Amino acid sequence: MISDQDRSQLKRTFRKDLKAQVQIRLFTQKPSVITIPGRECPRCPQTLQLLEELAALTPKIDLETVDFYNDPQVAQDQGVTRIPAIVISTDGSSRVKFYGAPMGYGMAAMVADIKTISRSVSPLSMDTRKKLRKLTQKVHIQVFVTPASADCPGLACLAHALAIENPLVAADVVEIQEFPMLARNYGVRSVPVTVINEHIRLSGPLSEPQLLEKVLEAGVRPEPVTADGTTG
Repeated sequence: MISDQDRSQLKRTFRKDLKAQVQIRLFTQKPSVITIPGRECPRCPQTLQLLEELAALTPKIDLETVDFYNDPQVAQDQGVTRIPAIVISTDGSSRVKFYGAPMGYGMAAMVADIKTISRSVSPLSMDTRKKLRKLTQKVHIQVFVTPASADCPGLACLAHALAIENPLVAADVVEIQEFPMLARNYGVRSVPVTVINEHIRLSGPLSEPQLLEKVLEAGVRPEPVTADGTTG
């Protein structure tokens, strides 16, 4: 699935940029001749093949597969609600997720995330990193994408960078062609669309300050007002 030219380029990139081991956990289902209604996952085999080819390019990537239906507790612990799902980390955390096969521009976003996680060097500005420390409650970001949209990978990586930076943030990148019902539930007609904590919905590309502003809006608990009208 990965072309010879891309393999050579990725090998060079991984050799140069990867430092720490990266864990990629794929939630999928075992192949079966019997199709159970509601459990169809036509992209699961394709996603596994793609990740196997990617992991074969460097010893710095450890690939693990988890059967979503046979190991429901693992899926629950990692907050995985549908398949195929890809969780990337160095420490077993589950804040960085892709839902769907990372094709097209999705592969570019995944490679960028792998480099960021392995190098432990944040692409975020110092101002953003400082302001993220103000978070007092959990923030869940969903970025809805398609493989063909060039506007999506930058926003996907930005959302994931926020999740990598602060443990109160979790970010899912969702491929809408594989999860059309979910996209319809959020009224997604074009991409990218960003949903934060279910109630903040943003259409189109976002800059780092724009996304940060909405994340802080969702994740900073207002200070209580005292009897004299002051906060604190």
